[in-house]
Amino acid sequence: MSILICPVCGESLYAQGNSLVCANRHSFDRAKEGYLNLLLSGQHRSKHPGDAPQLCRARRAFLSKGYYAPLRRFVTERIRGDVVLDACCGEGYYTCAAAEKHETYGFDIAKETVRLAAKQDKRTQYFVAGLHRIPVRTGAVDTLMHLFAPFEDGEFCRVLKPGGTLLHVLPGELHLWGLKQALYKAPYRNRETPPQTVLTLVKTERLQYDVCLECTEDILNLYGMTPYCYKTAQSGLQQLSALPKLETTLDFVVMTYTK
Repeated sequence: MSILICPVCGESLYAQGNSLVCANRHSFDRAKEGYLNLLLSGQHRSKHPGDAPQLCRARRAFLSKGYYAPLRRFVTERIRGDVVLDACCGEGYYTCAAAEKHETYGFDIAKETVRLAAKQDKRTQYFVAGLHRIPVRTGAVDTLMHLFAPFEDGEFCRVLKPGGTLLHVLPGELHLWGLKQALYKAPYRNRETPPQTVLTLVKTERLQYDVCLECTEDILNLYGMTPYCYKTAQSGLQQLSALPKLETTLDFVVMTYTK
């Protein structure tokens, strides 16, 4: 039995051929890549919710170069238990690493990112869903991974088992400092604001290291996967396009919670 539940009625979903069905005969077919679309039409406000396709492509290209590999190792080493859920999984960069040793599930509201994740990682069950109604059984998850995304305390608490672990990652105050220096005359530090949650904070750890982006393509992909590409004037993009390389700090705060 899957940990997934029907987004219509909340009953457990079971495999039946190439579909998952519930006792009330609601049925959800797998796409050819293997993912499921469990996002109902009334659960999103736009026609294409989630990250824009160009942001997804930039993120995928940048992450494939290994710049965030230390963070991926850092997070997956802290997984506890068998069943892992990656909330807002994007293209599955962290999910597929967890799948090497665990039973993994990943979801995102952006259908294109889920499609890309499922296409490259056949060990994980990916599905399209939103944070406010996660179609997962109550108390089914041992470790919930949550990196750089909106926080949904009620649903996170619900799906975690008693004693389960939440791994929450947010940008540190100096994250992408070199990129900011290249873009802005007066760069600002990030606020390290922890989420509001009833879960118990066990520990807070920092992972900080410097990288050198060796080509303009990597620089522009990093820029393209951040909110700065929407907030910065065209002159900022022109400045980055002229750089042959860029040195920047990567700064992450990893917070471990338990239920």
